[in-house]
Parts: sequence; structure tokens; C-alpha cells
Amino acid sequence: MLPRTLYAPPAGENLARNIMVSYIDGALTREEIWSVECESDAPVAHQRRVSHDNGRTWSEFELIESQVNEQRSDGGILTACCGTHVDPATGNVFGIILRRLWPGMPLYTYDWGAGNHQFSDHVFIEENGRAEKLLAYEDGPDFDPTRPFDPTFLVTNRAYPGSGMTFAPDGTVYYPLVSYQPGDGYHFARGGVRLMRREPDSGAWVASEAQYVSPDISSRGLLEPDAAVLKDGRVLVVCRGSNTPSTAGRKWMCCSYDGGRTLSPVEEFRCDDGSRFYSPSSIHRFFRSTRNSRLYWIGNIVPDPPSGNEPRYPLSIAEIDEERLAVKKASLLLVDDRREGDAPTLQLSNWSQLENRETLEWELYLTRIGEHAERFWESGVYRYVFSPPR
Repeated sequence: MLPRTLYAPPAGENLARNIMVSYIDGALTREEIWSVECESDAPVAHQRRVSHDNGRTWSEFELIESQVNEQRSDGGILTACCGTHVDPATGNVFGIILRRLWPGMPLYTYDWGAGNHQFSDHVFIEENGRAEKLLAYEDGPDFDPTRPFDPTFLVTNRAYPGSGMTFAPDGTVYYPLVSYQPGDGYHFARGGVRLMRREPDSGAWVASEAQYVSPDISSRGLLEPDAAVLKDGRVLVVCRGSNTPSTAGRKWMCCSYDGGRTLSPVEEFRCDDGSRFYSPSSIHRFFRSTRNSRLYWIGNIVPDPPSGNEPRYPLSIAEIDEERLAVKKASLLLVDDRREGDAPTLQLSNWSQLENRETLEWELYLTRIGEHAERFWESGVYRYVFSPPR
């Protein structure tokens, strides 16, 4: 396993700490956004601190509204920050924003068994602190704060954020989205993957067509896509899926051979020897090492067929074969696994990552939710360090 240290203890009884780490400029300025959590996907008490010397010293914490809730007479609005990304070629800073709208309903109204969601999601980009832009892939109105529940806006350009952003050497930016098949129903099972491309000259965002899978392949469509620019210019996109009665839980991939204009049909993400692996419906990430220029992938690879989101352990790192578009099986390295005292539903999937710009080591900050079987949410943040070989 990778070496780990406790970076922050739990926030208190039955409360987990979460952390989002990133560089926010082209130098050594780091930002950490902290929150606490006692139920899935519902962090609260967001605080921010900044370091201008790569984490040696830090500012005092300040409360922030990275998640803004607004309840109106005509519906509920959630606006959430979903990460910051810096283009190493241009220094441009991109912030991802999710806006979720509940027309005519209270915030956080869910009826998962209804066959469709009661809310509508849209994704926005904030570039270098300027006004946000809707990531649009079809004709439709822009977001109007004075008419947030415009019926046409609610059913056009619906999307959910991808896991990460990737950058080409020529300044082109790629960002994968989950977008939804047309129709009245709005449900994750109708979600597919679409690649957004920012043109380096004009700054305009252009969408590829979407790729979908049948309900026999994934019971909840494609979710949480991440993308990587390969050495030959192709763009690899990998998504999570959910098991079905006929298909075990896997990760799924497609590729763009034309600079993000089109995506190949979805196929199973495999090992370089052609063998298959199981993976739950969980987040995963790419990163390319500056030290050795190799592409790596972090995700949950499990020994037996998963059930939905579980199990989310062990967590592994593997190098990617960029010719075969596959995991190099011999390179698998264990980040962490279930240990004595951990709950059977341990989650090794709540992490943030960055490459240290001075040491060129990769740092993972992971909240081990379920590390105390009797106090499931009482979880701290651990720091793992991966030193890519030269």
C-alpha cells in the first residue's frame, strides 16, 4: 500500500471531514476547501484556506458559500462549486459550477422510485473569475436569474459535471459531461457521455455528440466521466456504470480520434492483456506524471462482481497503455484497502488529488468513510503519496 499519514482528524462524533485540494494559479498557490459530512453527498460548513508557498504555511480559514441554497415560492435552487482546474499551457483558471433546479418544489426533494428526477441539472464554467457560461450542447435559452424555472431552459442542455478537465499542448481544453436523452423523463438511467471542447483561439465551447448505453449494460447510464489527452492527440473518456441482471459492474470507455468532435461507441474498459476487471459505480480519475510523462488511472478494482456502489475498496493506481487504451495489469499498485475495524461498507472513493509542483509526487487526500464500523461517518482525511518512477 502507499504510505499514508492522517492529515486531519474527524470533525466530531459521526461527522466526516472532506477536503478538496487544487492549485489556483500557475505558481505554487494552493487552495483547500474543507467541509463536514454526515450523509452521502451533503457536505456542509465549507471553509477555505490558501497557501502561497506550496503548503508550507496557510492563511486562516474563512467560511465560504461554495454551496448556495435558495428556496423561493416557485421552487428551490442549489448552486455548487465542483472544482478548480488550471491549464498548464495558458495559465487559464476554470471553475466548474453545478446548478440544480426544483421547479415548484422544496430543495432536496427526491423520489428515486418515481422513474424520473424532480430536479433539472445544468453545468456552467467560470473562466479566470469572469461571469459563468452555460455549457450548451443544443439550442435553448441561457440561464436567466430572473426566470430560473423557465420551462424551456429546464428541458434543454441538462447535464451533470464530469470528474476532471484535461488539457492539450495546443491550448485546447476538454471537459466530459453527463448529458441526457431527450424526453420528459430526467433520470440517471438516461444519461450518456458528451465531450465539451474549448477552442484555443476563440474560447468558444463546442460539444461532441453523445454516446449512450442500453439499460442492459448499465442500470444507471453513464456517470462521472473523466478524460485524458493521449500522447498521439486522441482523447480517452472513461465512465462509471452500474451492474444489471445481465452485466456485472464495470468501467466503460470511448475515445475521440478527431479532437473531441466525435466519440467512438462505448465499450468495456479492460486490462492490456484483454482480461476484464470488476468495478463498482464509483468515481475514478486520470493523471499524467510530469516526472515520467506516463498516464495513470486511479479507481476501485474489486475481486468479485459489485452491487451498485459497493464495495468501494480496494483503491488502486495503474499505468495506462495508450496504444491499447487499457490498464497495464502488471503496473497495479494498491493505494489502500479495508483494514481491521473498518465497516464492510467502507468507502475508499472520496478523494482529491494533485501533483506537487516542486517534488512531482502525486498527493491523494482521501476521506476513509466507514473506517470505524460503529461510527460510520466519523472519518478523517488521510494523505497518500505516490512517487512515479523516473
